[in-house]
This record gives sequence, structure tokens and C-alpha cells, in this order.
Amino acid sequence: MTTLLAIDASTSACSVALMHEGQVYEDFRMLPRAHTRFLLPMVDEMLAAHSLPLAQMDALVFTAGPGSFTGLRVAIATVQGLAFAAELPVVPVSTLAAMAQLYAEREGVAEGATILPALDARMDEVYFGRYQYRDGVVAPLNADQLLPPEQVDNTAAGAAGIGDGWTYAERFGDAPPATVDQTILPSAAAALQLAKPDVLAGKVLPAEQAQPVYLRESVAWKKQ
Repeated sequence: MTTLLAIDASTSACSVALMHEGQVYEDFRMLPRAHTRFLLPMVDEMLAAHSLPLAQMDALVFTAGPGSFTGLRVAIATVQGLAFAAELPVVPVSTLAAMAQLYAEREGVAEGATILPALDARMDEVYFGRYQYRDGVVAPLNADQLLPPEQVDNTAAGAAGIGDGWTYAERFGDAPPATVDQTILPSAAAALQLAKPDVLAGKVLPAEQAQPVYLRESVAWKKQ
């Protein structure tokens, strides 16, 4: 069976998840501005709890972004260090996809349902994605985007809007979707479910190709 370890540090939450012998185990914590201190100990605790050496993993999974610049850098550094040390491949997963997958699993959404994850990107912008749930996993309907709220197209009959980006909903272009849940955050366990098909298909990357997806080039405010 596939054995995978996943890491997410892309928001104020931090999580580590393990897939082993058909089961998924997760340590999920709210740790704003504390990822550096807790992430590696969480990895060590997860592996020790199941008496598994890191080298026994088939791959390391990580949420690549979009999200917090600092959190993404911490996650990438951690994943690359672990992957190089144990000679393991890596699999990146979209942060927004992990949010959509978590919501789909938690709520038991219908086949073909549309999920619209959005994260507050600060600077009066949002990270926005469109995903569809099919055969147990979500798939993108278009590439993740960085947009001002007024340019968000949230048109989708019966869709679910998730994530703190929906605090801008009144400025989005169309009527809100049927359901909105601003509490949803990405999780390492959801990332595992999305990465497993890629691992089984051999779609993995070497450690040096573990790179963040920022969508925004700089956090600096650019004056006109």
C-alpha cells in the first residue's frame, strides 16, 4: 500500500498527515506565526507514533500555495530537507484544491458539485479557484487566480463558496453561491487524497523541484 507524508503550512493553520496501510492520520493545529517552531516536531511525532522511518515513505506531499509567503517558504524548506535526507520524491498540491477536497469530504458533496475556494490575499485581493468534485477527488475547472474582489466570477449554480476570501463576497461579481463556509482551511490530510493518484501514476518530482506557487510576485505594496 502507498505510504505518504504530507505537510501544510500555507495559512495560519499547520498540519502533518500520514497515509499508511489504507488509513490517514493527521495532526492539525492553529499556529499563527509559529510554523517554524512546530512543523518539524510535528513530523517527528507523527512518524514516531506509527513507528515508521521517514525513508519508508513513497513520497512527501506538500501544499505549494497560494497562501502565506512565510508559511510556504517554511513548508518548502522542510519538505526539501526531509526529501533530500531520505532520497524521496515530492508531490505539490494546490492550497485551494486541498481546501476544496476537505470541504467535499467533510460535507459529502454530490458528484459533479462545484466548489469555489477563496483565501484573503491581503492588499485588497483574493486567491480564487474553481473546482469540481468527481470520483472522490476535486479537479480544477481553471487555474488558481489572484484577483481583486470585483473581478471574481462566482457564477455556479448550487456551488459552495469556502475560505476566508468570502469575507469579500459583497464585492464579487455575481450573486453568492448556495452555501458559504468561511471557516474552511487547507489540511495535509486532504492533500494526501489529491496526491495519491499522482504517486500511483509515477507523477512525482525530485526534491529540488519543490517550489512554492505564490501567484503574487512580491508582498511589497506597489505605488502607481
